[in-house]
Amino acid sequence: MPWLGFDRLSSDIDAAARQSRTIRYQRDLIRQYVRKVHGVLEKEVALLELAPDRATLESRKILEHLVRQCSPQATFLSVDFTAAQGWRPQPALRRGIPIERCLALAPDPLLMDEKLFDPQAHFRAWRQKEKAHVQSRPEHRQAVLQALAGQEVLSWPKKADLLNAQDLWTHGGKPWTADNLRKFLAEIRYM
Repeated sequence: MPWLGFDRLSSDIDAAARQSRTIRYQRDLIRQYVRKVHGVLEKEVALLELAPDRATLESRKILEHLVRQCSPQATFLSVDFTAAQGWRPQPALRRGIPIERCLALAPDPLLMDEKLFDPQAHFRAWRQKEKAHVQSRPEHRQAVLQALAGQEVLSWPKKADLLNAQDLWTHGGKPWTADNLRKFLAEIRYM
């Protein structure tokens, strides 16, 4: 959710689990499975991919390093949201991981903090929030224009600084720059 400022995770799995409920869910589900089968958890990683259809070079390197660190008999566990959510699989994340040693767990509801966490319901709620965010574009545009009213004498960098100081970032959640503000206002003129 880059538009909410959520575009990074800690590399520490427990810190990442505090940052993201879905990471926590996956961590807990995998740990529960490992206990159930009397396994040993060798290593854990949390990845955040901002593009749903491709993996970053950084993520692929982390996974390749993970394969090298783990024992030859290790099974690589993940939670497979694709079938339950109707999402496309993320094949780029599987490159370099021995497919015969991968196991994808079903995203079944799990008790967390004495409450049942249903990942399907969680993702449905987030889709609604994202839809509302997309639909809020005209209001966001008006707020930006209102904040810039009477500031025509300022330079582009100063206008960007003014908006950022008011925590009025781009609709996508990024700070304003002179360049993206200039483009934003040019688009409005052509509407």
